[in-house]
Amino acid sequence: MNKVLISGYYGFSNAGDEAMLTAIVNSLREQDPDIGITVISGHPEVTAAIHHTASIHRFDFPAILSAMRKSDLLLSGGGSLLQNVTSHFSLFYYLTIIGLAALLGKKIMLFAQGIGPIRGGFSRFLTRQVCRHADLITVRDDGSLEDLCAMGFPKESIKVTSDAVFSLPDGNREEGRRLLEQIGVDSTRPVIGFALRHWKGESRFVREFAAAADALKKEFHCQVLFVPLQFPADQTLSESVKATMADRDGVFVLDHKLPTQSYQDLISRLDLLIGMRLHALVFAALNDVPFMAVSYDPKVDRFVSGMLGTVVNTIDQVTAEEILSTAHHLRSCDGCQEKAQIRALREEARKNIGRAIALMKQ
Repeated sequence: MNKVLISGYYGFSNAGDEAMLTAIVNSLREQDPDIGITVISGHPEVTAAIHHTASIHRFDFPAILSAMRKSDLLLSGGGSLLQNVTSHFSLFYYLTIIGLAALLGKKIMLFAQGIGPIRGGFSRFLTRQVCRHADLITVRDDGSLEDLCAMGFPKESIKVTSDAVFSLPDGNREEGRRLLEQIGVDSTRPVIGFALRHWKGESRFVREFAAAADALKKEFHCQVLFVPLQFPADQTLSESVKATMADRDGVFVLDHKLPTQSYQDLISRLDLLIGMRLHALVFAALNDVPFMAVSYDPKVDRFVSGMLGTVVNTIDQVTAEEILSTAHHLRSCDGCQEKAQIRALREEARKNIGRAIALMKQ
């Protein structure tokens, strides 16, 4: 039996990260039904119950070392693990996990990672020294490739692939209709979704999103649904935007987290998605739902560019007028992403799992 140890930001009720883990675990099992999977998690009991894997706590280093010794591969990813914008500690933590695998002589794959930004000479030096021990590096966008090359990695040693979430099945529109009606949304009328997250400058952008939602309701005679991907933080922010709106009739906030497939089902029924959360945008793209991104991090710009999507503006500058104008533009051009591009990203996601399986078997 091949055994893989997965390291990432798992077990923290972040729907985007959990969608990545769902996609990775399901795809590994599709290609190798007997594979043994252990996940390093913030809440191991939750991860084990949801994904039916073995799971150990992210700070239980004796257990991590024990699992690592028994594994054939450390799969580090997906997501933006190697960055220090949100936290220097986070970067050092994930580098430590990779470093331990290198010391034990284990095969290492950086899996569909979004690299950077990594700021500071020492942090970039340490990243280069640790990650050069990886047997295979795949990144999910060209910007991540450029970041690694700038740190001294040879370009030919890195493969640009796609986010693991692109291997997920499409949403079920009938199930999405049922979910909308459970929330109280009238599924026969247009619905525009917002997927927001906390970030600096919140007092300003809460007002702008509220004004945008009011304008969209008036212009398109639609309902508004806020879709939190991380609870309770995103729900709290969504409630704040709703409370700031002038017209709250026909405005809804999803008040509980959903399984990955249910997020897909729900978003497949939207007429437009406005998102800060990266994987909400991916869910929209996978289901041919027009979307616009509001960027709070370079990873959003990089990733949306790869999907041939639309970034309306950065979070510190976006205005309600821009959101309304972009909504009109997406409506006039049908707003759907290039289907051939999405098919290519789906195929790359499947290939990337194949690379992991092949590396284990070498």
